[in-house]
Amino acid sequence: MKKFFKAFTLAEVLITLSIAGIIAAMTLPSLVQKNQEKETIIKLKKAYSILSQAYYSAVSEYGNSSGWDLGEQYSPEGAISIADKMVKYFKVNKICGTEQGCFPSVTYRRFNKKLGWYDIYKTERVYKLILSDGTLIGFESNGNEACKISYCAKVFVDVNGYRGPNQAGYDIFSFYLQKGRIMPFGYEGDSIEPFDTTKLSTSVGEFVTAWVLVNENMDYKRCPEKLGWDKASSCKD
Repeated sequence: MKKFFKAFTLAEVLITLSIAGIIAAMTLPSLVQKNQEKETIIKLKKAYSILSQAYYSAVSEYGNSSGWDLGEQYSPEGAISIADKMVKYFKVNKICGTEQGCFPSVTYRRFNKKLGWYDIYKTERVYKLILSDGTLIGFESNGNEACKISYCAKVFVDVNGYRGPNQAGYDIFSFYLQKGRIMPFGYEGDSIEPFDTTKLSTSVGEFVTAWVLVNENMDYKRCPEKLGWDKASSCKD
């Protein structure tokens, strides 16, 4: 005997498709964001490796960075002095030096998006270049005197080139060039820019760099109150 099954009505099909569409609309943005964050983490790790290798090679050739003639704080000459010793160890696509270029012609935003932070494109304080993989690098001297007691220079890294959002803690990150080492902002024990998520709404947000590298997540966007070097290392913990 043949068995007959009741077919779905058009209304039932439309309802099912609508529900599926709603679920997709709810989950797809989250999946896209997580994939973008994974890509950011991979690129930042690669950039840190490239910077570290170049810096240690430069130190081996020219000695400790405290003797690199960093000039006055934020001086173009200091930035040039740093770059002159490190650029040879990069695979470079373009060099703009302290002239305009090599970064998006925008003012980078702070983590909280509400305030502007820095127009790296225009400033003469930063020596700018583009690596062969599209990563944007900028060197800013902290000066000879500051180098003795603090850090010698700051390194800006925009991991996705000219694409947005051009925002601290999202696609641009900061590193210290210290005497004998290069360290990410916000590393455990950092006394200058310690990792403190209570300040994400008021500070630039540069201190998340070490967090991304060590914990391999950007959960400070989602559960900042839970996170810290002596607290949870992810939203799942």
